Amino acid sequence: KSAWLRGARRVIGVDIEPYRLQKARETALSETINAAEEDVAEVVYGMTQGLGADVCVDAVGMEANRNTVEKTLGTLTGQVGSIKALENAFKCVRRGGTVTAVGVYAANYNQFPLGRMFDKGLTFKCGQAPVHEYIDHLMELVRDQKVRLDDIITHRLPLSQAVHGYEIFNKKEDNCVKVVLQP
Repeated sequence: KSAWLRGARRVIGVDIEPYRLQKARETALSETINAAEEDVAEVVYGMTQGLGADVCVDAVGMEANRNTVEKTLGTLTGQVGSIKALENAFKCVRRGGTVTAVGVYAANYNQFPLGRMFDKGLTFKCGQAPVHEYIDHLMELVRDQKVRLDDIITHRLPLSQAVHGYEIFNKKEDNCVKVVLQP
């Protein structure tokens, strides 16, 4: 939704979970790509007449879930996670484009695609959002009903079930997108 508010002409959501892709189509009116079934870069370049995306946003962060080959390579190279979403962003963005990472990357990564970034002349932005700078504007968008906050909430649980809420979110169970804990 925020991409539309910032003037995007087209929004493409990428995920491996069909229910999350459906939620993106319903709530954000996004076109979608299932990364488990398609080569994301190939599809994006096809959708953009070979140009690539102007901006790619990685909201996933470092992924702990890896297949056996990735885990073995990770053990050999000392990697604790995967940066597949970020790698896809670097592949899909056009020359001179921007990649933004708001997903959490708490560990170092040896295989960072610096060469690709340099070759494409990319701008890379990352870090935790300075919420205090945006909160007034965001609250105004909510008050003016330009942004809905409840359409991605799939579970509301009492605070006493916080561990369960995290587990279903982390394991992608019960079509979980967002969990809200209520005191």
